[in-house]
Amino acid sequence: MYLLQVLTKTGHADVAYHLLLNTAYPSWGYLVEHGATTMWERWNGDQMKKDPSMNSYNHYAYGAVADWIYGYAAGVDATPMDAGFHTVVLHPEFDARLGSVRFRYPSPYGEITSDWTVQGTTANWHVTIPANATGWISGQEVARFRLKSVAGEQGVTQGTGPRGGKGLRLEAGTYTFTGTLE
Repeated sequence: MYLLQVLTKTGHADVAYHLLLNTAYPSWGYLVEHGATTMWERWNGDQMKKDPSMNSYNHYAYGAVADWIYGYAAGVDATPMDAGFHTVVLHPEFDARLGSVRFRYPSPYGEITSDWTVQGTTANWHVTIPANATGWISGQEVARFRLKSVAGEQGVTQGTGPRGGKGLRLEAGTYTFTGTLE
C-alpha cells in the first residue's frame, strides 16, 4: 500500500516516479488513461464493468498514491512532534519527468502551498507558510538538492528541527528556492 513511500525513503524516488508515471497495465496511469477519476478496486476494472466481483470504483488501497503525491512530490508533511501542520515539514522530490507540481492545502492555520517546476537540472520551488505556522527544511534536504538558501533573508533562520538536526526554519510567508538536480 505504501510502496512509493518506502521506495522514496530508501533512496529510490526515481523508481517511485517511474511507477507513478507508468501507463502500461497494471499501473495508476493505466487507470487514468482508461477513464478513471478515482482508483479502482482492480487494475483492469475497465474490462470488468459487468462483473459483480468488480464492486468498487473508488478503492483507497491503490489510492494511497495520493498520499505520496502530497507528502513527497509536493513535499508537504506534518510532524507528530507538532501536529496539525503547526510545523510544516518540507521535503519535495523534484523530478524532471513530471516537470511541475502545484499543491495547495487548506490547513487549520491557512493555505500551505508548494509549487515547483524543473527545467533541465534546475528546480524552482515556491513555498507559502500560513500565519501561526512554521516551515522546516532539514539541512539534509538543503544539501541534497543544493538549494540556494534564502537564510539571512527576513523570515528564514538556521535552527534545530522538530526531531533534532540542523536546517532552515521558515516563518509565515512566501519563499522561493532554486535547487540543482543530479
